[in-house]
Amino acid sequence: MSLLDDFLLSCQKSNARYALVGAWALIQIARYRTTHDVDAAVLKTDLWKLKEKIEEMGYFYVYNSRLEKHELKHPEKGDIDVYTEKIGGIPVEQLIERALTVVFEDRKLRCISPEDLILVKLIAGRERDMADIAVVLYHLIEKLDWNYLNEEAKKINIKLREGLIKSVERLPITVVNLPKVRKKLIERINDSSKY
Repeated sequence: MSLLDDFLLSCQKSNARYALVGAWALIQIARYRTTHDVDAAVLKTDLWKLKEKIEEMGYFYVYNSRLEKHELKHPEKGDIDVYTEKIGGIPVEQLIERALTVVFEDRKLRCISPEDLILVKLIAGRERDMADIAVVLYHLIEKLDWNYLNEEAKKINIKLREGLIKSVERLPITVVNLPKVRKKLIERINDSSKY
């Protein structure tokens, strides 16, 4: 079984409430890149039940105090990173509450919302994160909850408009008529983002 399958089975057995973040959350929107690791938000009260179940599958636990995450490591499969407090300044409880259920290859997954995915990736700010945001914007710009995005950006003190415009520069070159698409996205961002 894969890391993802191990995580999902452990959540099911322990009744752990979770939401996938990172590349696994991106698959609800577009499947343009793959990942092997699993990053997830898990309610703090459910962590120890989850830990117990996943350790039965050969994982061991390490707390990474620098990054404030719980790492569930498998010697052959890789790492599952679990956040129980905040991700990018957004409380885990909020991410889980707003999570969406999606189906991917016959699995039901709980993924953070597209808006939360944008915010978390803006805070991380790596090249890959900016490209991921551009993909979200390309597919969902008209469906995003701009009120939520603006309110949360203000709360966590990030420059939403500036970050989103910067992300559009990272739009994958596979997009047809890239200059026109970029221009349209930037216009919509300017109309919708307040900060």
